Amino acid sequence: MLKSISLAIVAATLSLSAAAPAGATETLATILFGHPSERGIAVIFVRSSYHNDDNVPVIYRRPSAEMRARAQSEIASNPVIRASLERRKIQPHNVLAIQTALNGGKVIYAR
Repeated sequence: MLKSISLAIVAATLSLSAAAPAGATETLATILFGHPSERGIAVIFVRSSYHNDDNVPVIYRRPSAEMRARAQSEIASNPVIRASLERRKIQPHNVLAIQTALNGGKVIYAR
């Protein structure tokens, strides 16, 4: 029984990999697990239910108008961030702040 199940799984995997991919970037891994997020870009969703003892700093939960303006200008000038937001279906006006990490990556705080 176990041997026949294993053979069925192997046959299904081989048939999926032999099929023509839907797009040029589609592979078996992207079909099964989806597209990975961009390297160096992390998105943190800030909900209004966060309290002062949460891990998200207050400056990112309640950003100033200047911080939001800097985030919007960075979105406008950086095509990688724009593409990442589009792929995740995040509207640019929902971005509260963008922080640059020590390794050069970006942390996007969005609602």
